[in-house]
Amino acid sequence: MTIRPVTEKNWREIIALDVASSQKDFIEPNSHSLLEAYFDHHFAWQPFGLYTDDRLVGFAMIGAYQQKEQFIWLDRFMIDQHAQSKGYGTLFIQELLTFISKNWVVKTVVLSIHPNNETAALFYTQIGFVDTTEFDPENGERLFVYTYSDRKENTSHKP
Repeated sequence: MTIRPVTEKNWREIIALDVASSQKDFIEPNSHSLLEAYFDHHFAWQPFGLYTDDRLVGFAMIGAYQQKEQFIWLDRFMIDQHAQSKGYGTLFIQELLTFISKNWVVKTVVLSIHPNNETAALFYTQIGFVDTTEFDPENGERLFVYTYSDRKENTSHKP
């Protein structure tokens, strides 16, 4: 399993990934995320492809790092519809949490989910995220946080 930056060599594959039809209302297409990463410099979004055995199976976007408060957003996370129900979601969310802790000094990871996406809420709470019962005022999504309990200091700030 590897987490690789989106580049000129893999961006087309990234935007070709898609979630199951029942999930389409819950997450933006990867093409929108890449546009956001390219144009929204304020949050320094960093998009990544998620690979297993050199096969692209998912996508994630990390950013809006707050060094003083020591938190970062996992703004997008998806597994392609053809790779779902094979355990990749659980494996990659754990891998992403490790990746984040190794590359940024953080105490918490924040994400938001569509208010009607109970499947995602259950998934994230099983991983260790906590539903804050608050909503993101920008998009009306439910806010979840993951707090590192055994955090080691890290001096790196970029992957």
